[in-house]
Amino acid sequence: MKQRRIQKRHLLGQPLTPDEVLMLTELSRNHHYPDYRRRAMALLALNDGQCVDDIRVCLRVSDQPIYDWAKGWRDKGIFGLLIGHKGGRPPKLTDDMLDYAAEVARQQPLTRAQIAAHVRERFPDAPSFSLDRLGAGLKARGLSFKRTRLSLKKKEMSCVFDALSTR
Repeated sequence: MKQRRIQKRHLLGQPLTPDEVLMLTELSRNHHYPDYRRRAMALLALNDGQCVDDIRVCLRVSDQPIYDWAKGWRDKGIFGLLIGHKGGRPPKLTDDMLDYAAEVARQQPLTRAQIAAHVRERFPDAPSFSLDRLGAGLKARGLSFKRTRLSLKKKEMSCVFDALSTR
């Protein structure tokens, strides 16, 4: 029985230009993040005619990311390849929570713990968060907190004013 040869469609849309090959080669060698290097290697292998299954085995990924990377390249070029570095858990303090905390902090002078209590009252279902994260979020919004102390000069000055007022 004669085997039918299936012609592969070009996943990248069209073959890469020499400039694109050079750019992807440099990206695969020098990018800071290993996942971007892996994406560039996959696109270069697709351009060379490698099948998705061989690339998947070589790069130790499933086949779906390779199709996603090729689609990103077809749709947006290099920008489609570089977006998507979205690792990690979602933040505990959302933008709405931080905006509310900044609003509360601007209304009256409060400590971070007091601001956190206001935020917890307003958002009771929110996960617990640390005061350091709250402080960092407020600092990013232009607010900073300094510990207030009673200086000796103020105490001395109040003693002087008290002494003058008793005369």
